[in-house]
Amino acid sequence: MKKWWFLIIVAAALLAVGIFSRNGEKKSAAVAGKVVVMINNGPKETNKVAVQRLKEDIARFNKIYPDIEIRWTDRPYSPDSFATSMAGGTAEDVISLWATEGYVVERGYALDLTEMLNDWQEKAQINKDVLAPFVRDGRVYALPTDGYLMGLIYNKKLFRQAGLLDGDGNAEVPANWDEFVAVAKKLTDKKGGVSGFGIMGNGAQAGWGFLNWVWQAGGDFELERSGFWQAVFAEKEAVEALEFVKNLRWKHDVLQSSLLSTSQDLQARFASDQIGMIISAQDVVPALVNQYGMKLENIGVALLPAGPAGRANQMGGNYLIINPKRPREVQEAAFKWITWRVLGSAAPERIKEKGEDLRRQGQIDALTALPIFIGQTDKKAREAAAPYKDVLVDFPEIWNEAAKYMRTEPPFFCQQLYSEYLGPAVQAVLTEKDSDPKILLAKAARGFQERFLNGIKP
Repeated sequence: MKKWWFLIIVAAALLAVGIFSRNGEKKSAAVAGKVVVMINNGPKETNKVAVQRLKEDIARFNKIYPDIEIRWTDRPYSPDSFATSMAGGTAEDVISLWATEGYVVERGYALDLTEMLNDWQEKAQINKDVLAPFVRDGRVYALPTDGYLMGLIYNKKLFRQAGLLDGDGNAEVPANWDEFVAVAKKLTDKKGGVSGFGIMGNGAQAGWGFLNWVWQAGGDFELERSGFWQAVFAEKEAVEALEFVKNLRWKHDVLQSSLLSTSQDLQARFASDQIGMIISAQDVVPALVNQYGMKLENIGVALLPAGPAGRANQMGGNYLIINPKRPREVQEAAFKWITWRVLGSAAPERIKEKGEDLRRQGQIDALTALPIFIGQTDKKAREAAAPYKDVLVDFPEIWNEAAKYMRTEPPFFCQQLYSEYLGPAVQAVLTEKDSDPKILLAKAARGFQERFLNGIKP
């Protein structure tokens, strides 16, 4: 009898504790009154400056949205682990990734933002062209945080030394492939250690840099045909582009001696007056000045030369998606964070702060080449940046023209395409004189099709 009474008393006590605990949790949540949003790709705790900057941003955000708590991980996006984290429920609420990762839409990894965007007052100011990598059937699945366009970066000092100047003393930049070869030859001085053009030949960067040549020749990489996605970079236009790259090495001999260079390798040689031209985005300009000590007045920016099919230049950038598996209240809070974050990139007060910071640090930076916003939002941002032209460099006349010819990266498995298929083909023509571009691309396209595209349904 005593045993039964003891068990009853214990059970009652446990029940009371449980009720108190649950009520306590509810009370605590009610007092906090906040929705927690976790973002990826935040700074590591050891990076004190970056952590402080993010905390300042969050504090500004909380002045408008005090009921949302922003937390972060320092985990960057990785194609190798992202699917696993989504399947295992460990992915953050807001994920920062690249323009190449549009495949996440088809796999159901990105929330459809269209309805929330329709209710956002800044929607009309968004540059629709920048949304393209994550638009499917008119539905929007990501917002950009920055954008870039590839252009021709040239060394004005070397152009002057080679006599490549027009009547007004401006550099005679090449307008098409034929002129590009002619200019590269004039710039090249093998005895002096100068190469007319520096090409990326290392791994994935070699494949990535090959995009523009193929588009300019009229080719492409992945197209939907007859209800299936097909690898099309073995067709004659792409072969012509790879043949052109091969000729730069073996016929014209205008490339740098270290053929398997990274973009960073090329920047160092360009800044030390060993390379006349490179292909890069606008963000290379600050790197050339800040990291390599190059004088800003010796750096020129121009459109990429037109190929047989005309002009084309790759665009890209970083984007934010929302985890579709999270509760609705978290998704709505996440949308407030990403729109605030995106709008903040064009906020005049943030631009002024950035300009002042750069002057104190003795550094320069670049405005985004591809504006996220258009209309008044972009106009006000550029007006705010105008007093800081010495530290916030910009080439709007070039990038506005380049935007007319911009092309987005292929929609599926870009990283694998670059590193495992296009990159090796480019490396082969740079290092093997007897290599056959047609055979190389046929083999690459067949392998990429079988391994990646056969399983994709439109």
